[in-house]
Amino acid sequence: MNNKLQEQIRKNLLTQKTEELLEIWQTEDTDKWDESIFEMIKEILLDRLGHLPAQSVKMQISKIFDRVDEHLKNRELAQALNECETAIELAPDFSVAYHYRGVIFDEMGLLEKAITNYQKAIELDPEDENVWGNLLDAEFRLKEEFESSTLKASLDQAHKYANAGEFEKAISECEAIKPNLPSIAIAHNHMGLILQTAKQLELAIDSYARAVKYNPRFYVARENLANARIAWEEEQYHLFSNLSPAEEQEITKTELDEIPESDEPLPEWLYMNEKSRLLMGYPGYRNRQGRSGYDPIERNAEQARMQGMILRLLFTRKFRTRNPIYLIGMALIGTMYSLSGILPFIFGGIKQIFIGITFAPYLMIGIALLTNVYLSLRLRKDSENEDNGYTFF
Repeated sequence: MNNKLQEQIRKNLLTQKTEELLEIWQTEDTDKWDESIFEMIKEILLDRLGHLPAQSVKMQISKIFDRVDEHLKNRELAQALNECETAIELAPDFSVAYHYRGVIFDEMGLLEKAITNYQKAIELDPEDENVWGNLLDAEFRLKEEFESSTLKASLDQAHKYANAGEFEKAISECEAIKPNLPSIAIAHNHMGLILQTAKQLELAIDSYARAVKYNPRFYVARENLANARIAWEEEQYHLFSNLSPAEEQEITKTELDEIPESDEPLPEWLYMNEKSRLLMGYPGYRNRQGRSGYDPIERNAEQARMQGMILRLLFTRKFRTRNPIYLIGMALIGTMYSLSGILPFIFGGIKQIFIGITFAPYLMIGIALLTNVYLSLRLRKDSENEDNGYTFF
């Protein structure tokens, strides 16, 4: 650019408003404007404002990364790291800054710090395949180091203890290892397996969750985490299902006191027994959290279970009640079913006998109903059970 053209451009810039010059300076679009023009704008702004305003964060970071690339090229890792720290201070949610810092730590041989930064970059931008590649490569190298380390040998020993049923030794070994465990998914997944074998489900869940955090694509850890959570829930239901009413009331109150106020629903194991949560068809199964109650398979299963329960009570002579309306209904149905099974045999004839055989199940149900009506009328209830709230007993 010759002097005459430069002077003409300067005159044009001097006619521009300060706000317009500020916008050009702060965006610093080098594709649109020549570098020499920014120098002219810089001089004009200094003259008008007495100071030079900061450029946009985007431009500042762009320049920082240019310097980082130059430092990396010259193997000036400490200077490159300082530049990355500045970029992160300016834009803490910018994934590229963490990626750069991970690369620098990787070059320094600090694999755990590199992995932590790669993971942060992925958290901010999960679609960056370059970061995923660097993360998996760093994890592979750290895994190789881990496999030959004393920590891995200690974990293997803890696993042997757990498999042999020596749970206290296994847990003690895990507690000693945990502070020095590397930040890689495979190590924490291994720890989770040991703790789950030692029946420490809550600690196992925590380890699996860490494994998933360190590598969201480690699907083995995700599966282990889901299974451990299910096992823990089953354990809670089983615990509460085997408590006496007094113990259940006391523990429930304690557990409720420990649960912080939240919009989330209460854990189901506080108010739902083991069978209601786990057995298809059991009353309450289809109404647990996350279910609408309209699943036709579950509804049919519940209906079948209820029918089976009624038949079991009926033929074990426990389908008894003191409610007069129910007793009258049971007597009428029992009489009707009994007659439908007996009358064909009374009238005789091959056809009637065949009909009687066909209606034999009704005869059995009718007799069972009448038997339970008779036993209900004879039943004397103990005074302490007068108000137990049950219709049938």
